[in-house]
Amino acid sequence: MLLALTMATKYDDSFLLQAVHDSYSSIAKTSSAPEYASAVAQSFGYTAEQLAAVPIDSHMGLGCGNPTVTATLKPGEAVLDLGSGGGIDIFLAALKIGPGGIAIGLDMSADMVKRARNKATERGLFPPHVSFVQCLLTEPLPILSNSVDCVLSNCVINLLPPSGKNHIFHEIYRVLKPGGRVVLDDILAKEEFPAGIRDDMAQYVGCIGGAIPADGYRALLNSAGFKETLFVDSRADLNIYKTAAGSQSTSTSCCGPRSDSEAIVPVSSATISDTAAETQPITNSCYKPRSSTDKATVAVPAEGSDNLDLNHWAASYQIYARKPDDPAAPISRKVLKNWWDAFPAPSASSAIPRISPVALVDMLHSTGTAVTVIDVRSGEEYQSGHVAGSHNFAAQSLHPILAAFHAQFADASTVVFYCGGSNGRAPRCAGWYQDHLDCHSLSSPAICILDGGIRRWLDEYSAVTDLVQVGRTVV
Repeated sequence: MLLALTMATKYDDSFLLQAVHDSYSSIAKTSSAPEYASAVAQSFGYTAEQLAAVPIDSHMGLGCGNPTVTATLKPGEAVLDLGSGGGIDIFLAALKIGPGGIAIGLDMSADMVKRARNKATERGLFPPHVSFVQCLLTEPLPILSNSVDCVLSNCVINLLPPSGKNHIFHEIYRVLKPGGRVVLDDILAKEEFPAGIRDDMAQYVGCIGGAIPADGYRALLNSAGFKETLFVDSRADLNIYKTAAGSQSTSTSCCGPRSDSEAIVPVSSATISDTAAETQPITNSCYKPRSSTDKATVAVPAEGSDNLDLNHWAASYQIYARKPDDPAAPISRKVLKNWWDAFPAPSASSAIPRISPVALVDMLHSTGTAVTVIDVRSGEEYQSGHVAGSHNFAAQSLHPILAAFHAQFADASTVVFYCGGSNGRAPRCAGWYQDHLDCHSLSSPAICILDGGIRRWLDEYSAVTDLVQVGRTVV
């Protein structure tokens, strides 16, 4: 496993993760040249028809294969993409699994996730059918065990530090259903790297420097529990990352074009921070300049490293694996541990005022006050008892329809949200609505949360027939 440890001898895991995070977050904000992205995508197996079927900015020239071609995805399946980037493989997977399937993309970069979610929204694709979730692949995945039919990844696992590679294979095994399959496109090392590759952070962030040999990769899969594995050399030209960029760059990075004058060292940090890119100047689509206070030691790449023939040292592989059958294993029908991970975290929820049941009753009985009450529990919960006259919008379905929601209730003076105890779904939905108003510079209606939720309301008013209803749905 010598090659797996090469970078770790010089940089710790947090440094590598921060470097990768900053690089790809920067790409998410600036994108790649369409001609470059298309050339790279087609060289690694995407057809012109496939590229035309997905949002143009979802393919960014960052992959080293096309896992959806051989994944044999079927209608109704649950698919997970590790390091989903702009979303190309999730969008292609969604076409194959149909509206009854579930496609979830995981990415460490909030900027990438935001980009992919925006593209999904433009296509009318929403959770739970299509979801993009931010998480670190070096930590437990936000996915339930035995819930996924197929795991995809495209040129991402090589970016993980050694401990992260070992961790992610165990997580893949955990989330797969028995009999579930893995299709990974990744770059593997053919032999020990020279200094020009080994010591160059540009090569690591560019999907090359962190590559390990096939034997090491297979050993990691086997240690996680996978016994049926197959490695296929795609024989793709890794130098496409340079030739597609033409005279604009001599970079060997799957990050895309880079000029020789740009800095090649990442920001060092003990934690992955999505604010780092906001607080430091961006001079490169892949790298950040080192500040005068950054004390990390980063080696200067060997002279001529940009001219290395990458095909000599590494190769693009498609790796297949299958989780053994286990008829006794419990299968999870849910996939995401927390449904709200598929949506943006509301920024305004903590500042939204709460209103007591007594105050809400006064408002409801006050003439000239247009109060709308929203129950964000499920329809079944709502039917069991709710605030009289309230409207039911299940929390999981609210975020995609906020514009229509506002159009329906824009004339209300106050909108009051509640759920069971008003500690989870109600604050989240109220926060989303407040964020929507803020985003569109709207000052009304006022938003409140019913303190104590329906449980407190029923404790105080269960015997008052004009304040509690059972069974009837208001829409």
